[in-house]
Amino acid sequence: MKKEIVAAIDGSLYSDHALAYITALFAKDETFHIHLSSWITVSASVMPSIADDNNSLIPSGDQNKKEVAAKRYLKKAKEKLLKSGIAEERIQTSVVSSGYNVAATIQQHVTEKLPDSLIIGRRGFRGITRMLMGSVSAEIFRRCHSTPLWIIDGKIKHKDFFVPVDGTLTSLLAVDHLSHILSNRNDIRICLFHHTSLFDKKPVCDPEQFSKYWDRKWCQEHLTGDKCLFEGPKQILLEAGIPEDKIVILPLRTGLEKAHGIIREARKQKCGTIVMGRRSAGMAKGLFGGVSDRTIEHVENLALWVIG
Repeated sequence: MKKEIVAAIDGSLYSDHALAYITALFAKDETFHIHLSSWITVSASVMPSIADDNNSLIPSGDQNKKEVAAKRYLKKAKEKLLKSGIAEERIQTSVVSSGYNVAATIQQHVTEKLPDSLIIGRRGFRGITRMLMGSVSAEIFRRCHSTPLWIIDGKIKHKDFFVPVDGTLTSLLAVDHLSHILSNRNDIRICLFHHTSLFDKKPVCDPEQFSKYWDRKWCQEHLTGDKCLFEGPKQILLEAGIPEDKIVILPLRTGLEKAHGIIREARKQKCGTIVMGRRSAGMAKGLFGGVSDRTIEHVENLALWVIG
């Protein structure tokens, strides 16, 4: 099945990190397609346009320079993907014009294109890069709930994946996204992990809620009792063609701060990517009600996939 991501390119070191991440994980996956996009702001003039720019007293070079620069960034990004062995037919490029609110334009773009995810680079520890204009990636994180968001912080050294689970719909949807992206891969280890705080309630599975997304009979078999914590996520991965010996269920951990516990365990397991669900508006607060927000503040040299 074809998978497609949109990669935000701005010519910075941080978008280079995102490209390196893509090539390390997906260069050999022929089902994986990349749409490289660069957004440029368009300044609206209060003066009427004229037929011949040469006769204009209003300089128009700035806009042209932006477009030329964007095309140059995209060309270099495409060349890096081609050198990594990604076939040209798997790569698209586009320059997208935007108003002042670049984040809103990016959100609209991915909503219309419906890619499997949007990938962006960010600055290092505790600082999301000022990509394109202003703190755009921070604004995208706040706004972009309908499209999975891959945030790349620094150089990612390890290929394996780390998935915090808590038995809620949000965590199951995160696993479902991962299973689609890594379907039939046998070269990546996936660690399932549950972290509790001292006063957490025991996870309660709700098959009726899950049946909106999966077959009711399947939910009864794999998501009842306490099965939604580990068995359900594992079954989703198995049915995507991921070998059982590549799925690891880690021991339960208890601590005061979940975000720090998640990052610490991911590093211990030598995983380069953390995959988390995020609570949508109106959804009951669970493990990920705010934990994904705190996790993104502290990840360094890790990739964070946020779904929801």
